[in-house]
Amino acid sequence: RAGTGHISLQSRLSSGDRQARQKRVFLPRDQAHRVLQRARRANSFLEEMKQGNLERECREEACSYEEAREVFEDTEQTCRSPSASFADGDQCEGRPCLNQGRCKDGIGDYTCTCAEGFEGKNCEFSTRELCSLDNGGCDQFCREERSEVQCSCARGYMLGDDSKSCVSTEPFPCGKVTQGRSRRGVIHTHEDALSAGELEQYDPGVLGPTESSLHLLDLNRTESSARGDGDRLVRIVGGRDCAEGECPWQALLVNEENEGFCGGTILSEFYILTAAHCLHQAKRFTVRVGERNTSKEEGNEMAHEVEATVKHSRFVKETYDFDIAVLRLRTPIQFRRNVAPACLPEKDWAEATLLTQKTGIVSGFGRTHEKGRLSSTLKMLEVPYVDRNACKLSSSFSITPNMFCAGYDAQPEDACQGDSGGPHVTRFRDTYFVTGIVSWGEGCARKGKFGIYTKVSNFLKWIDKIMKTGAGAAGSRSPSEAPATRTVPPPLPL
Repeated sequence: RAGTGHISLQSRLSSGDRQARQKRVFLPRDQAHRVLQRARRANSFLEEMKQGNLERECREEACSYEEAREVFEDTEQTCRSPSASFADGDQCEGRPCLNQGRCKDGIGDYTCTCAEGFEGKNCEFSTRELCSLDNGGCDQFCREERSEVQCSCARGYMLGDDSKSCVSTEPFPCGKVTQGRSRRGVIHTHEDALSAGELEQYDPGVLGPTESSLHLLDLNRTESSARGDGDRLVRIVGGRDCAEGECPWQALLVNEENEGFCGGTILSEFYILTAAHCLHQAKRFTVRVGERNTSKEEGNEMAHEVEATVKHSRFVKETYDFDIAVLRLRTPIQFRRNVAPACLPEKDWAEATLLTQKTGIVSGFGRTHEKGRLSSTLKMLEVPYVDRNACKLSSSFSITPNMFCAGYDAQPEDACQGDSGGPHVTRFRDTYFVTGIVSWGEGCARKGKFGIYTKVSNFLKWIDKIMKTGAGAAGSRSPSEAPATRTVPPPLPL
């Protein structure tokens, strides 16, 4: 058989030849070519006796591959020819080329010419580094505009020449640990961490401008000086001490008795982020930064008076919804070793990138276990983000859209009483961004229970407005205007 036609050997051989070749099955090549010939289709009388013609075979009408092969008498030339229109159907009919690719019909196949930014047989693969792929290559914020990646940076950074990296414009940029920056030659022990003083049950009262001076805490006091009513206080359970410069954004709210009662996050030289419910726990307070160990002086601690407070107007004391507040300091923070701000993210990027990370970091001076003693050192704990459905099912109280869960189901590690208002930060490419505020929980590190945090991404515009216009805007008030009543909510504040 050759091509589409075949001829019986017996019809072409004489009877004598048949007898001579009965014992020979295969013919020599030259004889086989004389016997086996390609069939030609005749459209008119004696047409197939003529030499193959491209105009006649493939332009006047659609031809088959065999007819085109008659013209070129070569398989490779036949397949390469742009002039022949083979009647094998339109391979582009189903529009196989994706993402605006152009399809070219072929013999039993098609070829896609892909638009810029796509590749693959059907142009199905994107060659662009969009935000869902490795954050678009951006160091920090990534957003998509017209199918293009646009990178940007937090305050204190500028885009590098590659339009992707973020280069610091300040000596102490936000979100960077300050370990290794002119550290003192000391040996670190488990006491070398930031800590709030022992917590107590606070009397209701009116917040007013603090009368305490900017002296250090009573660093000679011991654990035994703490008041015994510690069940209402929240501390880090488990975890480890924050090494020097590892939690530089930690702030500590200190009452008139020089005892820490809540934490906070340094946002800038004038602003501290904390929980709204913390503003009901002391008559007067200062904000301390650079503190790592309340039992000794390390030379890096500073206290700042509070000029004004801004508690979210929709804060609900009974449920701890909208549990967020911003403090404006009377004097600016001097950033240095152990003292630097955490970065505020962009909302969409935070929810798409930061809140989908595996873990965040929480820090504070809370109790080391439920009903346990207070920590004199700053503790930090890595806590995994918890699926929202699992979070809601785990709690006896309402988990609103302004909250999220983090922590362990069974592992004895959690934020605990005394850590309220403190930072929950998430690391992305060696930069730490504010993602939460320690808010409340049912006990500390109880099995099947998680820590509940204020979802900061819901309030970034609110925070930004306060920081841009000053604490006098956005409904702020001086500490003396804070409410004089206090309500203990069903969930235990952290």
